[in-house]
Amino acid sequence: MIERECLTCRSRQKFQKLNSDEKAAVRAEKGDRYYVDNLWRCTAVGCRWYQPYLHRGGGGLLPEEFRIEEAAATD
Repeated sequence: MIERECLTCRSRQKFQKLNSDEKAAVRAEKGDRYYVDNLWRCTAVGCRWYQPYLHRGGGGLLPEEFRIEEAAATD
């Protein structure tokens, strides 16, 4: 994980590389030849933002089904 400024959260957040399902969703939107191996996503609750490692202006939003939900409380 890395820490970056998230455009949608408007604060520093932890980012992780896209998983295979997330990469497929980006390619479905941007085209099969779109390079997805350097894309990172914000891990904040409710966020769908992704971006290249050092270029936050080159990012976008993952589809709604990739929204990170708050973890359920375990007792």
